[in-house]
Amino acid sequence: MSIDLEVEVSGLNNADSQSLEVGEYGAEVAKEYADKAFEYAESAKDSKNLAESWAESTSAPTGEGTRSAKSWSDISRQWAESGAEPDGVVGAKSSKTWSNLSKDYANAASESVIAAKNSASASAASAKASSDSAKAAALSETNAASSAVSAKQSADTAATALTKLENVDLPLKADVASPTFTGTPKVPTAAVGNNSQLIANTAFVQAAVAALVASAPGTLDTLKELAAALGNDPNFATTITNLIADKLDKTANAVSATKAAQDGNGNNIVNTYATKNEVNGGITNLAKVASTGSYNDLLNRPTIPSKTSQLTNDSNYVAKDAGGNVTIAGTLTAAKVVNAYYNDYAEFFPRGEASEPGDIIALADTEKESYVKATKGSVMVVGIHSDEYAQIIGGETDENGNVDIEMVLQKYIPVALAGRVHVKYYGMAKAGMKVVPSEIPGVGRAFVDGDKEENVVGRIVEGDTFQNVRKVKVMVRRQ
Repeated sequence: MSIDLEVEVSGLNNADSQSLEVGEYGAEVAKEYADKAFEYAESAKDSKNLAESWAESTSAPTGEGTRSAKSWSDISRQWAESGAEPDGVVGAKSSKTWSNLSKDYANAASESVIAAKNSASASAASAKASSDSAKAAALSETNAASSAVSAKQSADTAATALTKLENVDLPLKADVASPTFTGTPKVPTAAVGNNSQLIANTAFVQAAVAALVASAPGTLDTLKELAAALGNDPNFATTITNLIADKLDKTANAVSATKAAQDGNGNNIVNTYATKNEVNGGITNLAKVASTGSYNDLLNRPTIPSKTSQLTNDSNYVAKDAGGNVTIAGTLTAAKVVNAYYNDYAEFFPRGEASEPGDIIALADTEKESYVKATKGSVMVVGIHSDEYAQIIGGETDENGNVDIEMVLQKYIPVALAGRVHVKYYGMAKAGMKVVPSEIPGVGRAFVDGDKEENVVGRIVEGDTFQNVRKVKVMVRRQ
């Protein structure tokens, strides 16, 4: 980065020595001015970024409630032309909306005038209709008088007919629909086999029953007796047929007897299979487990472990502690390792001070190797303090050869060397930007001309428009 700086120097001509004397504004002062100018340039750049946010940002430039010029321009356009509620104000309308409503009101007023004219015409028509109705009412009154005379005549006729009915004993008559008879009513006797809708009297029923019984014996002349004789079996015919199928054919007794002594494959049962006594006699010569199949009846039976702690193995034995951690004494080799939730590869670096995830870490300027939060003037930037590592190396074990991660974290910083992690950052973040340490310990900013490439800790992969210190995701050491 180059700085154009004008420095005013006063020269005094010594008449005696003919030499030029330079005042107190020497090289050191000029360097101080140059450093100060550089600080002003950085401040101007930050002011420029802030001014751009006030001009074009779509979010709050300096916190909740603030808006950029671009945002205010958009709100003004909403109040002028929006078809919805401008700026989210409930019930508010834009100038364009009010203009359209005024036009609608004017059209509605014009329609109301036309409707009033039509109503006046309708009123005149109603008046004429009322006159016609009055004439029709007078005619209806005349007709009503005539109807009253006719009704009087009908009432007199009905009274005469009722007098005639009163001379008849109505309760003694049967109803036409579903009549109930008393005494000994008689109906014609139909012939047996008649399928008409004639009423069946006692004579017809007795003749039909006699035809059904015919000459059946007395013990089988009712349905109950017949059912008992069939064993009350509704499938009597099928039952008898199945029983007959199980019987030997009397015309082929010899063949049937031979088949009865054979198995399904035609083998003679007596000659082919051992008897129960023969089988029992052979079993007594076998070990007990041959007949029981029980593990407990085995001779010299081995012990089956019920849990992994009962297993013994060589140096390749894999052990797991109560926390679910697996320790392998040898080398772990795998074709693939999948389902790692976190994204980066990290290493433990000796801790020089307290730090937290997201801090940029650099080598401390001390005789003994240790690492601290990085700043703009750090001697060597190494990576980012991470708690998102999928794999980490380094650290140390205790006296028993075990790794206590909590104790290791007290002495070492887990530093991401590759992958994607979150880093502390301030200023606008744009995808692809390089990140270097800022003047705030552990916090990054955007790379600018004049910064050292070796101080780049990574490139931003998820941008935003905020200005405050927060965490953004970067790809580590992508220069």
